[in-house]
Amino acid sequence: MTRTLFAAAATAATLLSFIGASLAEPAVLGASFRKEVNRDPTHLNRLASRQNSVSASIENADLLYLINATIGTPPQSFGLQLDTGSSDIWVPATNADVCQQDPRSCSLFGAFNSKNSNSFVDVAPGQFQISYVDNSGVTGDYMNDTFAIGKTAIKQQTMGLATQASRALGIMGIGFDSGESIASSGQEYPNVIAQMKLQGYIKTMAYSLWLNDLGKAVLPHNTRHLLIPKTDSNDGSILFGGVDTAKFHGNLISVPIQPDTDTQAITSFTVVLSSVTVQNGSGSTQYSQPNLAVPVILDSGTSLTYLPDRYANAILSGVGATNDPNYGYTVPCSLSNTDATFNFTFGGPGGPTIGVGINEFVVPIVTLDGSVPTLQDGSPACNFGINPAGASPNLFGDTFLRSAYVVYDLENKQIGLANTNFNATGSSVTEFTNSVIPGASAAPTTLVVAQTFSGIPLATQTQAGGTGMVTAAATPTFVLGTPGAKSAATAVLAPGPPMALLAAGLVAAISFALGGSLVWLK
Repeated sequence: MTRTLFAAAATAATLLSFIGASLAEPAVLGASFRKEVNRDPTHLNRLASRQNSVSASIENADLLYLINATIGTPPQSFGLQLDTGSSDIWVPATNADVCQQDPRSCSLFGAFNSKNSNSFVDVAPGQFQISYVDNSGVTGDYMNDTFAIGKTAIKQQTMGLATQASRALGIMGIGFDSGESIASSGQEYPNVIAQMKLQGYIKTMAYSLWLNDLGKAVLPHNTRHLLIPKTDSNDGSILFGGVDTAKFHGNLISVPIQPDTDTQAITSFTVVLSSVTVQNGSGSTQYSQPNLAVPVILDSGTSLTYLPDRYANAILSGVGATNDPNYGYTVPCSLSNTDATFNFTFGGPGGPTIGVGINEFVVPIVTLDGSVPTLQDGSPACNFGINPAGASPNLFGDTFLRSAYVVYDLENKQIGLANTNFNATGSSVTEFTNSVIPGASAAPTTLVVAQTFSGIPLATQTQAGGTGMVTAAATPTFVLGTPGAKSAATAVLAPGPPMALLAAGLVAAISFALGGSLVWLK
C-alpha cells in the first residue's frame, strides 16, 4: 500500500527536539543480547579511530522486520517495525482505541504510558496524523522523549503518540526528514537519523541494512502445516553511521537517489532500475528486459516487490503463478527448490547487479486457522514475491532486499548496493567520514528518471483470509528446471560472536533482536 500525509498545524518550533549546547562524547558500547518474544499465533492473527556507529539486530519475521527499542524514563519496551519507506517514529498510547480493543496486541509490541515517563513532553497535542490509502490511519500527539536502542539513548526525540490507530504495532521510520508526516505543511523536525548525528553517535546521516535471507519453511510429511518459525535466519542487522564489509561479497557500488519530478525534493529512496533478467540453473536466460529506466523505491516496510505491470505479469506468467481471489499470486512451494536466479541492475551499465534466488520470492502462506492452502494436486501453495504495481509506485520490498546489502546515505543522497553475504557471522565495520560510502565505487553511468509518486510507501501485511484449496496452478513459460534439493539460503546460522570493540577506537555497538517468526497485522 501507499500512504498520503495530512498537513499538521503545529509550529516548527514546538516540534524541534532540543539539542544541548554541549554534547557528551559517545560512550564505548559493546553489547550483544537477544530478546525472545512469546510466540502466540492465536493472538498474532488478531494483528492485521573513534568509529562512530550504532548497530542493532533486527528480527526477520518473514512479513516484516522488528527492532527492539525503549522510550521514556524509566524505559518502556517496544517492538517496532523498521521502515525505510517512512520517516516518523510512532507508538500507540496505552489509552489508544486499538489498545482498548485488543490489549494483548499492545502488551506484545508495547504501548506508551506517558504518565510513567518523567522525561515526556507533549509538544503538539492532536497534531500527529497519517492517512493510509485503505482509509485506515493514525492520529494523536507529537511528543518529545528519550528513544533508545540498546544503551544508545537519544534525548528529546520527536515522535508520534497514537491515540487512534488501525494497528497496534508501532513504526520506526528511518527515511528523510522531508518524508515526515508534517512535511506536507512545510515543516520538518530532526528525525532519529538526524538526531543520532546531532547528538554525536554517528558522523554522517547514513546506515547499512542487512536483512538476511528468508530461509526455508518446512512442510512435514503428510501434513498441511508449515513449520514456522525457522532457526536458520531470524536475524538481520542495521548499522548506523557505518558499513560492515563482512555482510556482503563482491563490489559495493553507489548510485544517486532520484528526486521527485514535480518538487525536485528527495523524499524516498528511489533509484533507477536499468535491467532485469531471469536465468535458470544452467545459465540459460528465460527473460530479459535491458535498457530500462524505471524508478523503484527501496522500502523495507513493504513485504513484496512491485514492478510495472508489463514486466511483473511476464514474470508471473513465466513462473506459472495464478492470481487466486483469496491468496493473491500463488505458485507451488516446490518452486523454491528450482535453481533459478533473478538479476536486477541499477543505474545503467556498470551499475550494481543484485542476484536474487527464486527461493526468496516463494513466500509461505499461513491461514487464520494455521493451515497451509494446497493446490488441486494436494501440494502446498505459496505466494510469489513479485506483483504488478498497478497505479501505485514501484517498490522493491523485502523479497528483494534480503538478497542485497544496502547502504542508505541520506546526507549525500546516494545508495550503495552489493550482493548480501547470507548468514554471515563475522563483522568488519568501517565508519562514514566524508561524502563517499566507505569502500564503494560510483556507477560509471548515471541514468536519471522521473519519480512521479508523491507520498511515502508503506505496505501493511495481512494474513491470508481464506482457507482450503487455491486456484489451479498455471503452466509456467520459463524453463526453470526440476525442483530438487537446492536451496542456497538454508544454511544453518551459527551464533555470532559478540560485537567486539574495534581496535581503532570507539564503536557504539548494540545487538538485539525480537524472536518469533511470523507477524500478522490487522
